[in-house]
Parts: sequence; C-alpha cells; structure tokens
Amino acid sequence: MLWSLLVLGLVIGSNNLAVALALGAHGQIARRSRITAVFGVFEFFVPLVGIWLGAAIAQRIGTIAETLGVVLIIALGVWTVASGLRGGEHFKGLASRVTSWRGLVLLAAGLSTDNLLVGFSLGLGKANPLLIATTIAVFAVVFTLVGITLGAKSKRHWEPRAKVGSGVLLIGLGVATALSWM
Repeated sequence: MLWSLLVLGLVIGSNNLAVALALGAHGQIARRSRITAVFGVFEFFVPLVGIWLGAAIAQRIGTIAETLGVVLIIALGVWTVASGLRGGEHFKGLASRVTSWRGLVLLAAGLSTDNLLVGFSLGLGKANPLLIATTIAVFAVVFTLVGITLGAKSKRHWEPRAKVGSGVLLIGLGVATALSWM
C-alpha cells in the first residue's frame, strides 16, 4: 500500500513539476507561494471528486470497473506523452498571464483535469480517498516548489521533457496496476 501511494504521488506530482519548471523559467518565482497554495488545493480536492464519481459508477458497472480504471490511466499517459512531444510553445503566453488569482485558478484547474481522471479510475477500485488525495497534494506541492525553483535557476524550457516523463510514468502505473503489481 505504501509503495503504491508513493508511486501514485510521484506520477501525479510529475505534471506539477513540468508546469512549475516552465513557470519558474518564465519568471514566476515571486508568486511561488500563491502558485503552490492554489495547486495544492486543487490537487487535493479534484482527486476526491474523481474518486467519488468513480466509486458511484463502479457500483453500477461491477466487474468491468477495475479494467476501465487501468485503461483510463494508460490512455491518460499516452495523451500526456503526445502533449509533451508537441512541445511547450503554447505555454509561454499562459505563463506570462499567471499574474492574477483568476489566471492561476484556471491554470490549476487545467492541470488537475488529469487528477480527476486518475481519481475516477481509482474510485473504480477500492481506495482510501483521503489518503490518496493527501498523497497527491503533498507530492504536488513539493514538486511545484522544486520545479519553480529549478526553473528559475535554469531558465530552460523543461516542460515538454517533463510532460513526456509524466506520461510514461502514468502508462507504467496503468501497466503495473493491470499486472497486479500495485
């Protein structure tokens, strides 16, 4: 159980690392506390909503639920890899507009959509919602702080590479779950 939670936190938090690297590289380090707080709130509550929806649907679809959860995680991983391979040019303008609470909330909501799907797929199985949400939020906050700091220091565009890595981790999580390794 502990191993599964750590892997889950690492995989989900890696998306925050990718975005935080880009934000740091684009001069958003002064807003580090604001960014971390908003990301942390979203990364805690969105998986809970997903788990709740997944659990509600799992009662209706029965034995297909676990397989559907694995397929959703792997599909999300493939989509994330494809998104990372397309490059991060679209992110430059977004990073420069993260100057208001509204902009940051929109960014966090977009970043958390994958957590809704992951939470949903976990809700299709047996999961402790608060433990999962807390794990995801802690990793997301730590990765956000690390990413913003490293991004500010490096001034490189790491987002595409980090996004591909995140997608590969999601695919690995799905495969490990399918093989009952987690």
